[in-house]
Amino acid sequence: MNRAPLDPAQHPAPGIRLGDTVHRATKRFFLGTHRLATPEETFGFIAPHLARCGITRLADVTGLDRVGIHTVLGHRPNSSTLSGSAGKGFSLVAATVSAAMEAIECFHAETLRSPYVDAAWNDLPPPARIPMERLPGVRNGAFRADLPEFWIWGWDLVRYRIVAAPWTCVGLHLPPGQVRARNFGTIDTNGLASGNHVLEAISSGLHEVIERDSVSCWRFASEALGIPIPRVDLSTIDSPVVRDLLGRFEEAGIRPLLFDVTTDMGVPTYMATVYDRDVRNTGMFRGYGSHLEPAVAMCRALTEAVQSRLVMIAGSRDDFFRRDMIRNQCGDNSAQVAAMEAQPATADGRCHANLSTPTFEGDIAVLVSALCRRGLDQVLVFDLMQPDIGIPVVRVMVPGLEAYRTDFYAPGPRASAFTAWLKARAAGTGAAVV
Repeated sequence: MNRAPLDPAQHPAPGIRLGDTVHRATKRFFLGTHRLATPEETFGFIAPHLARCGITRLADVTGLDRVGIHTVLGHRPNSSTLSGSAGKGFSLVAATVSAAMEAIECFHAETLRSPYVDAAWNDLPPPARIPMERLPGVRNGAFRADLPEFWIWGWDLVRYRIVAAPWTCVGLHLPPGQVRARNFGTIDTNGLASGNHVLEAISSGLHEVIERDSVSCWRFASEALGIPIPRVDLSTIDSPVVRDLLGRFEEAGIRPLLFDVTTDMGVPTYMATVYDRDVRNTGMFRGYGSHLEPAVAMCRALTEAVQSRLVMIAGSRDDFFRRDMIRNQCGDNSAQVAAMEAQPATADGRCHANLSTPTFEGDIAVLVSALCRRGLDQVLVFDLMQPDIGIPVVRVMVPGLEAYRTDFYAPGPRASAFTAWLKARAAGTGAAVV
């Protein structure tokens, strides 16, 4: 059964220390998400800086589909990486803020100007190193501990000290003026987050890296053990907000499937898949969500799946190629749909407790504790905020977590450890996993 959020009087959070400063931030907005300010207040905060971040247009594309969940596209035509961003929300202004914030995050990662070190891993101070086995890598990566790399300093929330991470795991380009690159790590936006307050941004980044890890761990385990990812029985979901979303899907003729990809960390995480109920070869679309409040995690997964569908309808993804389009369009063929629908929905939508707190420092403390319990004892935060803009932007990195599954994904030790944990748990309950 779900329970109420933790009482701050019984579970006080002293604040989150970043360098010499302790930060605190109380939540004020709770419709489908947890925020410090309302969407209207947030838009007023970021609107003066849109042009500075290269954002020329925020386009409402909700009407291109029939689901009715607000979706907005952000355009940065002079971007050096992706020129399009997307956002979703329970109101038009919320979706607009979501799209704008994603674009603002990418701008900050593209124009990163932080100090860096050009050195071999062997030459870094031992307390400031990420263990070699936890360095993020890619398939056939070229990392060598005795060859120089570009490193950037981040703050460890666990041990309260600075730690060096590969520059390309934080920024979306090489350091200014540098041309040498070996790029042993994946360049992506995992853990890149913004907010009204630095703690709101850190909380968002932490939820995202846990979400990506959860999806990758479950997919690896599912393939290794030959078991399906647990499918949620939608009739067991009791959240009014989630039930409203499901009702919209039903009215629009869109079929939602929800899968519980919560791992041994215990942070509620879901994967949603949606497809057209009556027409084939229109695409299979996925969304993911992780949050200490299960209903928020479900909402994120479901609305992100709709956002993915609308982005494709609008033709605005500039990182999609012909093979991606064909693969997506064929993803909802009759055989694939039949196979997915044949899987029994055995997961209860009420099985995860609401672990959220009234403050962002409280949520961060819960998330860091969950990571540390699994032996993930470095939680790194990189401050990307630019003083002339003043919007909090961070990159969160947890060495040892699994990365997002791209074409170059290389499973790490945690994927294998989770698979072993899952197999042992099933053996203890008598359930068959192979």
